Amino acid sequence: MSERLRAQVERALGVGLSAIAALIAVTCGSRGTLEHGPITPLVLSAAATGGGAGLVGKEAEAGAGAGGTGTGTGTGTGTGTGTGTGTGTGVMARFFRDLAALEAGTRREMVRIVWLGDSHVAADYLTGALRSRLEKQFGVGGPGFVRVGLKPYRHTQVRWSCDGPWKIEPVPPPRRTLFDDGVFGLGGMRAAPEGGPAQASFELSPGSARGRAHWQVWFSLQEGASFRITLGGVSQVVTTASQIPQLPGAGFASLALDSSSSDKLELLTLAGSPRFYGLIVEGSEPGIVLDAVGIDGARLATALAWSETSFEAALRARAPSLVALAFGTNEAFDADKIEKYRAQYRDLLARVRLAAPAADCLIVGPPDAVAVAGGSEPRVTELDALQRSVATELGCGFVSQLQIMGGAGGYSRWARQTPPLARGDRLHLSVKGYESMASSIADELLAGYTASRH
Repeated sequence: MSERLRAQVERALGVGLSAIAALIAVTCGSRGTLEHGPITPLVLSAAATGGGAGLVGKEAEAGAGAGGTGTGTGTGTGTGTGTGTGTGTGVMARFFRDLAALEAGTRREMVRIVWLGDSHVAADYLTGALRSRLEKQFGVGGPGFVRVGLKPYRHTQVRWSCDGPWKIEPVPPPRRTLFDDGVFGLGGMRAAPEGGPAQASFELSPGSARGRAHWQVWFSLQEGASFRITLGGVSQVVTTASQIPQLPGAGFASLALDSSSSDKLELLTLAGSPRFYGLIVEGSEPGIVLDAVGIDGARLATALAWSETSFEAALRARAPSLVALAFGTNEAFDADKIEKYRAQYRDLLARVRLAAPAADCLIVGPPDAVAVAGGSEPRVTELDALQRSVATELGCGFVSQLQIMGGAGGYSRWARQTPPLARGDRLHLSVKGYESMASSIADELLAGYTASRH
């Protein structure tokens, strides 16, 4: 077998193993039981180890030498892994200014971060820990984006349940081509009942919002469809005759509600097939809101297959200060040329900037992964280099999870920790591993923030 054919076979096998190893998204049918059965994660925990990464952009390129040190506006301090922290007037300066105003108490709006990605984001272990770390310095803003009708699902700040025949569209795994009208809002999927009533409920975890809770339920109704919504024990039936404003350009409506932060929100479909695109919940006091928008098996091409107008409208409504793109693990096991992804980053960032021109951008590289034949998957290193280059080209920050893990071979090293930081499935980290990764990413963000103030 030729080396080229062997590599293609290994990557094809890797895609299959990746799909098996990821948390499988299934519907909430059969009284909430899992349709295909859960994949049991390893029970792991450990403290953070490994090298650092850095925020890199056009103004930070001077700080990206191998372990070099830069000074002055827009440069930074490189670590031993050859990355650097971009600060000053260039990389993520608007985001840092928003954080400074929030910390000073002069900003009355939330500082929102929209974190788009794959299975590393979907379970909210990494993003949940990052959210918690930022909240400690800048204040608790609320959970942000929450999915409806999806199981298994996890959000650090929300206690939820769902029951009945929920159907998720597109049917997992995620597509890289247009499905139906492509209207999925921010989250890349929608939920609707299939063959009978379906129910979902949501409660904020203690301390996850300050003041009162502001809710937005994103939905659309076809003729004859209806649902009941109950909040704090008060119910209303929503039909096509209800005067609920549309979210401009999104292809769905947004129902705004206000309650005590301790109140439960409940949805019950009554007739037809109401579609739900997620909900938003924030507190009334300003703070950090991090929207964890991850899909198991997602790629950059997944987001590019959604309706541009719907995605842009939903992102515009969120008014983020920072948009993070955390893709790469699934691309690492594809056979496409690495350079192909440069155009995809350009296209997706163009949509982000059209919807949220005031937002900064952050590209997050994938963690190390193990190839089918053993050893570090070389395409992770290649993707890391491409993403760093794209971040420089497009004026985004860049964080290398690969370098946080100490470079190639990091996955195996983290798996050998006691207790392990990696799950042992070749791709995913343990809960404590994700928490360690989040801590390192937070260190980089906060170092950039501190440097920007001097």
